[in-house]
Amino acid sequence: MTSRTTDATMLELVGKAAGAIGTDSFYRHLLHLLGHAIPHDMAMVMRYPRYAAPDFLHREKFPERLADLYLTGFYRFDPFYRHWREHRRCGVVPYRSVASADLRRGDYHRFFQRQADIADELGLFLPNVGHSAIGLFIERSKGRFPAREIERAEAIYPAAAGLHDAHIARIFLDLRFNAGKPGLHLPRATLLLDRSGHRVFADKDWQEAERADPEIATSIEGLAKGAEARLFLADGRVLHAEALSADFPLAPAGRMIALETQGLAPQPAPRAGDPTAMLGVELTRRERDIVALILQGYPSSEIARKLKIGRGTVKNHRRRLYYKLDITSEREVFLLFMRALMPESPAI
Repeated sequence: MTSRTTDATMLELVGKAAGAIGTDSFYRHLLHLLGHAIPHDMAMVMRYPRYAAPDFLHREKFPERLADLYLTGFYRFDPFYRHWREHRRCGVVPYRSVASADLRRGDYHRFFQRQADIADELGLFLPNVGHSAIGLFIERSKGRFPAREIERAEAIYPAAAGLHDAHIARIFLDLRFNAGKPGLHLPRATLLLDRSGHRVFADKDWQEAERADPEIATSIEGLAKGAEARLFLADGRVLHAEALSADFPLAPAGRMIALETQGLAPQPAPRAGDPTAMLGVELTRRERDIVALILQGYPSSEIARKLKIGRGTVKNHRRRLYYKLDITSEREVFLLFMRALMPESPAI
């Protein structure tokens, strides 16, 4: 493919992203713009709120079962999650710039990354409203993103950020006519106040929260005026506010107040070790081998090949170890392991 053909395709993708401004498909088109420029195997769009747990807005070739495991609690070991919670810096962020050597040697990388078949990741963080961020990610199953591809992502970033800003502005302008506008991806419950403190907009989540808890309305008064303020509530939620710019659509020079349920705090990489030792039951040597391979994402056929035993033997061992662990599925093996890493995480 010639550079002229590539440039023409890129311009076409820019046009598609621009045409999707204000719609729920905008970030998918923006991800395709990045993905066309840099070869990859998987891609996704994430939302990183200021305090709440992250969530997926769009996934391509990333299995649903792993997305579910990630949201169950493994996100707290994700170096990109830590990056946003601790630094809140936007721009191009390669995995190796945020993943410590300990994390790359630890169980998150050995097991979760292995299950996801991720060898390297590259992220673009775009500033959203409410001190949240939108992250565009591409993943590679083999090899690393070289410097020239990271530079290509950095060259794309200004265009992506400009389209993103136009998308946010369009959404807020449209809110005057449609409070349920798709594509906004604000924090879960959001209130906008004008410069005089009068309500301009409250989304459905905010309205429902106020109906369920009338004290939220009075709690707003406890938020100090200024660029940023926060108030931690007794039930684990947090109210936080930010000042809006003078040219902010819908509420110029006003304030945005968001109500979020706090997610799990980022954690250092769990230390690598024998994963079966964490499960709290006595397993045979063969069962320990099988558990370790399950945690690395291998199916029964590949486990049989690696251990040089029959598939039927693997199934029999699985059945016995599931009985010992009091579980019924492979997913629960992973969740038991996660719970052992994070004793305060919810039970299966």
